[in-house]
Amino acid sequence: MQQDRRDGDRGRTRPAFAKRLRTGAAILALGVLPMLLVPAMSAQAKSAAAVETVKIEGGSVRGVGTDVPGVQVFKGLPFAGPTGGENRFRPPQPVTPWDGVRTADSWGDQVLQDVNGNPTGAFWGDEFYYDPAYMPKASENGLNLNVWTPARTTGEKLPVYVWIHGGGNHHGYASEIEFYASKLAAKGIIVVSLQYRTGALGYLSLPELSAESPNKVSGNYAVLDEIKALQWVRDNIGGFGGDPGNVTVGGQSAGARNTTMLLRSPLAKKLFHRAVIESGSTGFFPSPMSKLAERETANAKGIAEVFGKPMSLADLRAIPTEDFIAKKAADGKTQLYEALHQATNGTAQHTIDGYVFTDASVDLLKPGALEGFDIMMGGTSDEYTSLQGGPDRTMTADELDQAMKKIGYDDGWKNIYRPSDPRDAYRKSLRARTDFNLQGFILSAEIAKARNKDLNVYTFYFNHAPPGRDSEFYGSFHSSDLWYFFNSLRNQPGQRGWTDADFRMADTMSSYLANFVKSGNPNGRSLPKWPQTTVQDGGSFVRFHDGYAYPVKATPYPERDRFNRQAVMKVQGLKPADLSK
Repeated sequence: MQQDRRDGDRGRTRPAFAKRLRTGAAILALGVLPMLLVPAMSAQAKSAAAVETVKIEGGSVRGVGTDVPGVQVFKGLPFAGPTGGENRFRPPQPVTPWDGVRTADSWGDQVLQDVNGNPTGAFWGDEFYYDPAYMPKASENGLNLNVWTPARTTGEKLPVYVWIHGGGNHHGYASEIEFYASKLAAKGIIVVSLQYRTGALGYLSLPELSAESPNKVSGNYAVLDEIKALQWVRDNIGGFGGDPGNVTVGGQSAGARNTTMLLRSPLAKKLFHRAVIESGSTGFFPSPMSKLAERETANAKGIAEVFGKPMSLADLRAIPTEDFIAKKAADGKTQLYEALHQATNGTAQHTIDGYVFTDASVDLLKPGALEGFDIMMGGTSDEYTSLQGGPDRTMTADELDQAMKKIGYDDGWKNIYRPSDPRDAYRKSLRARTDFNLQGFILSAEIAKARNKDLNVYTFYFNHAPPGRDSEFYGSFHSSDLWYFFNSLRNQPGQRGWTDADFRMADTMSSYLANFVKSGNPNGRSLPKWPQTTVQDGGSFVRFHDGYAYPVKATPYPERDRFNRQAVMKVQGLKPADLSK
C-alpha cells in the first residue's frame, strides 16, 4: 500500500443498527483499532470484500496509507462535476467519469477562492496554512471530499462522520492540516471531509437565475453541494466499510452554521440523524437568513455596483475563472472575488426560498423540529481573540460601554465585568461575547430538549489554551478546539510545542466525539460522565480544561453565567415558562 506524505514527517442506538451496536459497543466505545475487532467480526464481515479498490460514482479508486497503521485515506474524491462556465450558479452536476483505477493520493482542488488569503506571518497562516503539502490549488473543480477509513472489509458497516469546514462561507477547504483525521478514524469511525462553493459562487441569488431554475429559486448552491455530498455518502460509503444509515454531520464556525442549516432543510431529511455544532454562535436560536425576493433585489444591486454596470447571467458565466482572483472590481482596488462576496452575502448568506428552506423548516425550536436527533454543541472560551483581537489593543470606557450594549447587555454588566485598565477593558469585551454565546448554547439546548421527546443534547465549553504564540492573550481561541477533536496534533515543524496535557486533551475529546458518532452518546469507559443539558439538571455541560474533562453546571465565573443567561433570555424574548414547553 502506498504511504501518504504525512507518514514520518508530518447513547442512543437507532433501530436500523441497534443489534450491531449491542454486540460491539463495549469495545468500540474505547476507540480500539478495528484490527483488534477481527475475532468478533460477523460472518457477513468476514465474507465481505476488502476495502482496497472501491467503485464509486464516476469510477474506481484506491486509497493510500496514513501515519496510523490500518487507516487509509482516499483523497480528492469527486462527488459532483465542475462548477465553472455554464455550470456556474447551478446546482451540483453529475461527476465526470474516468477510466481505470485512480489512486487517490492527492488532495482535490480547493473551491475557487484566494489561496493566499491567510499568509504565514499572520495568525491564521502560522496556525493552519503554513505547509504547502496541505494547500492544493483552487479552481472551479473543487466539489470533492476525503475519506479516512479504518475498515478492512465492506461488511464492517462503521459509523460515518461527515465534516464541513469553516471559513465564514468565504474560504476554507477539506484538506486543512487540522482536519487530518487518521487518529480520529482509528477510534472506529469513518471520517469524510467535504468541500462546498464559497463566496458569491455559493450563494448568489438573481431574478434571472430563479427564472431558469426548475424550482424557480436561486442561491443556496453551497447548501445543495453539502446535500449532494451527503447523498454521495449514502450511495457510496458502503464500499469503504461504512454504514449509510449511521451518519453524523459536524462543522465548526461557518461549518457549524451550515450544519444547523442542514437541520433546517427538508432536502436533507433522512440523510443524517446526528450533528456536531462547534462555535456556531447562535446555537438553535434563529440564524440570519433572507427571503428570496429581497435577496434577488439586493444581489442584483450589489452586482451592478461591483462591475460598475448591470451584468446579465451570460456575462457572469463568461468570466474566466482566473479573473475572480486576478482582476479588480470597478473601484480599481478590491479583488473581484472579495468584492462579490461583500456585495452579495453580507450577514445573511442563506435564503428562505420555499425549496431548500421553508418558513416552517427554519425554526429549530418549534416542538418536534429536532425529533430523533442526537446533538453535540459548544464553543471555545476565547472565540474572538483570534477573530478580532490583538494582544496590545485597548478600549476606552465609552467604547467598552458601547461594545457591551451591542451584545445586548443593560448597565448591569458594570458589576460583572470590572476592567482594571484600557487593555483589560478590551479583553473583557471579547470574553463577554463568548460568555454570551455559551449561555445561548445552553439555553437553546434546554428549550429544544423540552420541546422534543426524542432528542439528546450534549453541550461543551472548550477552555483549554494551546501552548505558545501569545497564549496568555489568545487563550482557547476560535478554531483551537479543532486540533483536539480531530486528534491531529503532531510533533512536527510548524505546529505548536504540544505538551502531555495537549495530547491527553486530544485523546479525551476525540474519544468523546467518536463515541458520539457511533451511538449518539459521547460517554464511554474511562471517560468522565458527560451529562445531557436540561433545565432539570441545571444546564449541565462538560468543560475541557488543562487536559481534562469536567462535568459542570457553571464556568469558573458563575456570576457571569447568571448575568449572560438573563441577557440571552432578554435578547431572545424568552420568559422562564418558555424553558419548560
